[in-house]
Amino acid sequence: MNRNELAKELDVSPCDVDDWLLLGCPVRKIRRVWDFEIEAVKTWLRSEKIAIKRITPRIFPKKPVFDQRWFGGRCPICADRGFPGEKAGRLYNFGEIFEEKWYLRRVGIPCGHSQDVNIFRAAMRATDSPKH
Repeated sequence: MNRNELAKELDVSPCDVDDWLLLGCPVRKIRRVWDFEIEAVKTWLRSEKIAIKRITPRIFPKKPVFDQRWFGGRCPICADRGFPGEKAGRLYNFGEIFEEKWYLRRVGIPCGHSQDVNIFRAAMRATDSPKH
């Protein structure tokens, strides 16, 4: 059984198997291929008291919900940080052309906080469409 097969069998990363080799995992090398015996490896892991860290599936975060306060008059980041009313940055529209596409940003002046507005238009249209 090679390195990748052992990693799959024990549900660990192949890099973990490489680390075990440095710690003295029982293995024999046939030409350029490492040959592992699963029972010998399991016995060695138990005797050396090496904990197997199982691979956990990666959970991707959900897309953030667009803060509708960006369409208001004052910067929502400044408001969240405790700057009331007039002390929060005033929002202005800035457009720019980048790689032949038009991008619209809401920018707070003088605070400098900004938010891209284009990426949320399609999502807002899809959710706000009338249901028949």
